[in-house]
Amino acid sequence: MSLRFLHASDIHLLDLAGVGLSRFFNKRATGGLNLWLGRSKKHDADRFDAMMDAAARLNVDRIVLTGDLTNLALEPEFALVRDKLAALPVPVTVIPGNHDTYTRGSVRAGRFERYLGPFMEGDRLGEAAYPFVQRFGDVALVGVSSAVATLPLFATGRVGADQLERLAQILRSLRGEGVARIVLIHHPVLPGVSKARHDLLDLDAFGQVLAREGAELVLHGHEHRVVQGALVGPDGQPIPVHGVSSGTARAARLPYAATFSLYDADRERLGHELYAWEGGDFRPAPAPRHTDAA
Repeated sequence: MSLRFLHASDIHLLDLAGVGLSRFFNKRATGGLNLWLGRSKKHDADRFDAMMDAAARLNVDRIVLTGDLTNLALEPEFALVRDKLAALPVPVTVIPGNHDTYTRGSVRAGRFERYLGPFMEGDRLGEAAYPFVQRFGDVALVGVSSAVATLPLFATGRVGADQLERLAQILRSLRGEGVARIVLIHHPVLPGVSKARHDLLDLDAFGQVLAREGAELVLHGHEHRVVQGALVGPDGQPIPVHGVSSGTARAARLPYAATFSLYDADRERLGHELYAWEGGDFRPAPAPRHTDAA
């Protein structure tokens, strides 16, 4: 059994209806200022709707979104995302990004999990929310969280030692089952990809887990540009790493134009096609000329 799915990220859907000024007396002060200065004009929510139309035309089995579904982790934003995803005729898998855990208060409230938990149902080790595993015949999606609240002007991520230990166990167990393991994470996992103060703080530790246990594919977002490279897996075998740009970006050219990736995956095969916004719709696009590698 194969899985045909669409991968997108960083859709940044915005809704500030009913949000009072007092909600900005924290890190949101800088985030709100960025929106006012023009960040909101860098995204077009209609492109998310166009992407979902494309998903229907492409007959995908599932949509996978690797974080930053919101801008400021506020309740109206999460409600907007939840309602949009619930209305889709195709099931959805999500993981959080740093914008979805924008403040410590949003993390303490478990806002992402409370609103979007139905899109993360799956197998887990114990009571921890991450990693979770969703199985589709010969394919397993493994959802990892690198989303943590940070100081203003920082967008770093961390998986954490406990989650990395659980990830290792899960990858080892799935390898024994002979399924294709597709790891979902928000932050880039290749050295040199993230901008300053945007990086995954335990990138090396994450890479060591995959070097020992392996995976068939790693998908991420975060940097709003297309990335293709590889990590080193067991016995030196490459593990493909693919990142997509923001699915709602207004940028005109690759690697920053709005994109999504289409995959056909089973235990023997991994078909991949990149789609980019061009001429008022998403169309097949050439792979980027640059390659990021570990």
